[in-house]
Amino acid sequence: MTVAANLCLGVVGLVPFFLLMLFLINFPLAALGLTSREPTENDGMFPWAVVLTPLLLGLCALWFLANLGLRNLTPAEHARRHWWLAALLTSAPALSLPVGALVSGSF
Repeated sequence: MTVAANLCLGVVGLVPFFLLMLFLINFPLAALGLTSREPTENDGMFPWAVVLTPLLLGLCALWFLANLGLRNLTPAEHARRHWWLAALLTSAPALSLPVGALVSGSF
């Protein structure tokens, strides 16, 4: 149950992860000179903050509440590892994208 729920949350979390990656590329990393900004990005940071903040907070709240309920269903001998396993399983879809691209030769 924990595996399926956290993998589903990880798939849903791909959208905020992608938007957060675009935000980081266009603003803080571009300000440090590590990347270049998108030429058509002229709205500033405020629209990104308005979209990303509720999206990330909602996903984090959903993840925490779902895993709080799932932890109560976890046997006592595995309860200490529940949060680490949940975080790993939730991040698995996002981490599998670059690995899949490397294996297929897309990079």
